[in-house]
Amino acid sequence: MDSGESRYQNIFDHNNMGLRKDLTGIIPDDLLIKLPGGYEIIGNIAIIGIPSSLTQYHDAIVAALLARRPSIHTILNKTGSVNGPFRTTLFNPIFGKNLVTEHREFGFKYHLDVSHVYFSSKMGSERKRIADLVKPGERIFVPFAGVGPYVIPAAARGSQVIAIEMNEHACSWMAINTIVNGVSSQVHIIRGDALLANNFIRQKFSRIIIPTPYGLINSPYLFLSMLSDEGTAHWITFSNSVQIKEQVCALEQGGYHILRCRQCGNVAPSVYRWILDIKAN
Repeated sequence: MDSGESRYQNIFDHNNMGLRKDLTGIIPDDLLIKLPGGYEIIGNIAIIGIPSSLTQYHDAIVAALLARRPSIHTILNKTGSVNGPFRTTLFNPIFGKNLVTEHREFGFKYHLDVSHVYFSSKMGSERKRIADLVKPGERIFVPFAGVGPYVIPAAARGSQVIAIEMNEHACSWMAINTIVNGVSSQVHIIRGDALLANNFIRQKFSRIIIPTPYGLINSPYLFLSMLSDEGTAHWITFSNSVQIKEQVCALEQGGYHILRCRQCGNVAPSVYRWILDIKAN
């Protein structure tokens, strides 16, 4: 495991704090402070959470975003949190209407409809890091696979991947994306409940990538039982700092070796996204 401060290293998204600066003098300071400093770009779509107190300034915010990102064709105001079994979010379009886009990430292309599937561009660098660890010939399992952002890079490294996803829209987009990226012969897509996977998948995997939906499970043991000897799991989860340290201790006491534990942004007050690399002994 990483030592010292790097054991729980922060990753902050600073790429969009200039939006407030762009709007200084246009939106009153007492309201401008309520504007989120960050927004997310998925393909040609920008997603931002604008509070109702700034409704009258939508046009100014749109103009500022377009000045920064001229390629944007749609701007969505996030009006609800990620929820439901398919992890979808409520949006209100404030510029454009097209909700289908192509997101490009480290040489891969992902086609998706943001209104029907969950996708976050914020984990792109971690997805690449994990993919770079994959060796040709590995057998890999990806539960909660979405449209394939963990599946496709792993397959492109020469592995065989089984991907499970409950959302039929996500499965359809994932199938398209495997074709677009030339890895369809290496990916087997199952539409189903990943929590039941060990009831019908009887093989072991050298690597399991677990992008856990927020609030669904607080332990990776369900999937760790599917690891082969000396296999590695990458567990993305959400918790506070105390809970993650307890999880690390429990895993180590259970005979697993924690290669890495990294904080990857916060999702709520004192709740952070974490990624753990877990080695089976």
